[in-house]
This record gives sequence, structure tokens and C-alpha cells, in this order.
Amino acid sequence: MNYPKASNEEARLAALYELELLDTPDEPAFDRVTRLVTQLLNVPISTITLIDAERQWIKSRVGTETRETSRDVAFCAYTVTATEPLIVEDARQDPRFAQNPHVSASGGIRFYAGIPLCTSKGLALGSLCAIDTLPRAISDIELAALRDLAAIVTDEIRLRERLVRERKNAQESQRALSELHRSMECQIKRRTNELNLVIESAYDAYISIDSQGVILDWNKAAEIMFGWPRKAVLARSITQLLFPHGLPIENDQAPINYTARRYDGNEMPVEVRVKQLIIDGRERRSLFIHDITERQQLERLRDQQAREDVLTKLPNRRALDEHLPTAMARTRRNHKPLAVLFLDLDGFKAINDTHGHAIGDELLRAMGKRLVQAIRETDYIARWAGDEFVLLLEGSEPTAIEYLANKLVHVIEEPLAVGEVLLNVSVSIGVAIYLPTNAETLNELLKRADVAMYDAKRSGKAQVRIAPPAENAS
Repeated sequence: MNYPKASNEEARLAALYELELLDTPDEPAFDRVTRLVTQLLNVPISTITLIDAERQWIKSRVGTETRETSRDVAFCAYTVTATEPLIVEDARQDPRFAQNPHVSASGGIRFYAGIPLCTSKGLALGSLCAIDTLPRAISDIELAALRDLAAIVTDEIRLRERLVRERKNAQESQRALSELHRSMECQIKRRTNELNLVIESAYDAYISIDSQGVILDWNKAAEIMFGWPRKAVLARSITQLLFPHGLPIENDQAPINYTARRYDGNEMPVEVRVKQLIIDGRERRSLFIHDITERQQLERLRDQQAREDVLTKLPNRRALDEHLPTAMARTRRNHKPLAVLFLDLDGFKAINDTHGHAIGDELLRAMGKRLVQAIRETDYIARWAGDEFVLLLEGSEPTAIEYLANKLVHVIEEPLAVGEVLLNVSVSIGVAIYLPTNAETLNELLKRADVAMYDAKRSGKAQVRIAPPAENAS
């Protein structure tokens, strides 16, 4: 069978390979989306696919065990060439797919809906698919839900794009720094006078010591970095001045992160590269020292931002995935219950559609603040995705948990004025209690709360539902 190729096929494949998503293990970030597709669209099969050069590889799947197919039988091979969703109501009536073995087989594919998953440059890597073995149409509401879920997957893909770019930039910076150091060392051997000029104008501190650690040379950058003038340090021990815990160990392969002491007694983080030289038969060591205070601050900030929801400033899903196992461990150790509350705003999409995403964002920020103000300082609230939040309550009795959940329903129902617009939403809450005797996993615990939340929505919204005990609880 033939299949179309995108006009930017070469760039599309390059972007796909750069992300290193092919042939990787299952991940909760993608699996939860496919589960939601089957629930919201009431279809038996949902997949997140990636279209390789000759094959279709399935990153996440519900309702099928297939991991990959040849590209020529993949519906998604058509989806990645389009800018709009591909909807096939009855594949037997579509000349592109009527002879497809996955269609002609008994109980084969009849209905297909696929949304392209694109990079930040608009390159379609694959698609989010809803599949049924019976012909059917898709409503506007169902298509909108599928688009929203595809946007979640697209955000995850684009986050990974940014991480790849940052890693490349860091590697290029490190290579550039290493090349500079090698160049400087070559000049030491060739032209001493030229070396002195380079050292004095270098951004990094340069210190030359003999075999006993006595300082022989100290450039201008070292004066600025550590606060001692050159004349005051010559012939003194470098360990007494900078490294009271001893000199960093030599490493020809990579710089060493270390701590140095300044003239004022304060310590500072530095990156040190130590090189041993033999000049006129005498051992010398050259130390190139870089102040990494700002770098460490940026790393801490990036680490914080990676775990913080940009819109609400609450912990994000990644932070929750790291925090929840620790809370579960405390429950097992302290023999006190842990409650997981899965909250989903009712009516949020209508506000977005009516008033726009700016108003919707302001609503989410306000709801996040309300939730924080309504809980204890020891409780943990995170934004899961979209208009969903997860609250962890440790050591609370079941009656208190249900009381707080109902209190949160009333807190969220309070009208919110944004400019001249008065907004009204409610919240559906599912509660799962984790006991010290439970043997369920993090994902199983969250799923119980998630299912209870959907039960609350089906019961009329603005409701609280307590999930049944875990099946494996003793």
C-alpha cells in the first residue's frame, strides 16, 4: 500500500530522532492521555503514535497490544501530512483504507480520529488517535476534547525539545571552555610571553604553584575573584589561602566542582581544572578557576521551575510524582492514613470558550490561591493538568477528609469577579484513601481518585465521591 509523505519529511524525521522518544518505555505522562481518550470518547482503542521512516511506533496504547506496524498500513501516516484532524467515520467506505488489512480483517478498524502532534516548529511527529471497531461519527464536543488532550501531549513533546536544546547548549559551552584551556596550555609550552598576556586578560582566575603548593603566579582575575592582590599571595601556601581542606585532585578529563575561600572569609563554589607541567625539570601545577555561583543559582532556579506550574505557581505534575511516594512511605511508617483528592473544575471549558483563555488563566490562578488558603500548611496541593488539581492530606481522619472535600466544593463555588466579568464554576472531587496496609502503586492510587472524580461528575458535578478501598488492601 502507498502512503503520503510530508513536504518537510527530512526535517520531520530529524526532529523525531533528536527527541529520542522512539523505542522507549511507557510513561505516565502519555498513558494517562490515552486512558482519558477512551473514557471521554467512549472508544475501545486509543494510541499515541510516532511515524518513523518506514514504520509506525506506538508510544502509548489502550485496547491494543500492538507496539508497531509498517508505515504503509498506518492511518497516522496520513495524519502527519495534514494540518487538521483526520476523521474517518467508516474506513470500509474510504478508498484510502478500504483495502488496509487492519480494516478488512474481521472486527477491524472502522472509525478513526487522529490529531497531529507537532513540534514548536510545526513538524508533525505522530498523532493522538481514537479508534473504534464500529462505524460512527464524532461530535463537536468529542473533537474538542480530543484536541485538548492532543495539546497536553504536544506540550510534553515541546518541553522535551527545550531540554534537548539546553543539553546541547551546555555541551557546546563545555567543549568551548575545554578548547580554551587546551589552547592556553599549548601556549605555555611555546611562548611564555604570549601566555602571560593571555593569562592576565583571561576571565578565569589563573594560579601557578610549585610541587609544595607555593604560589608562583596569580593573575588579575584571581585578584578580583578572591580579593588578595598579587603581591600579597606570592610565595604563600595556596591551601592556607584558598583551600583549607586541601587541593583538588588532578583530573585531566573534566573540571572539578570545589569550594574556595575568599579574603573576607566567605566561601564560594568554583570549578577547578588542575594541570601538571614540568618546566626546566621542575614540577608546576596550573589552576584555572571559574566562579560558578551564578551557574549554581541558575541550576537551582531551573530545577525549581521544572517542578513549578508556570500559571498557578503551584507544584506541577512532576513535583507531585516525586512527592507522593515519600508521602506514601510516611503513611506506612507512621501508620496514619493518606488521602489523595483529585479535583476537576466544572464549567471551565465554557468559560474559556466564552471569555477567552486569558480569563480562563486568571480563573485558574485564583482557584489555585483559594485552594492554598483553604488547606493546612502541611497539606500539599499541585496542578495536575488543565483544570485539574491534586491535594494530598496526611494523617487526617476519614470524617475530616470528607468534611474538607465538601468545604472545598463551597470554596470553589464562590463567584469570582475578573474585571467586569463574574465567573461561576464548581468542582468535582474524587477521594482515595491510602492506608499503611495498602500494596497499591502511586499510579493505582491516583487512578482510584481519578475514577472517583469522574463518578462525582456523572452524579451531577459539584460532588464529592470516596473511592472504594484498594483491592489489595489487607
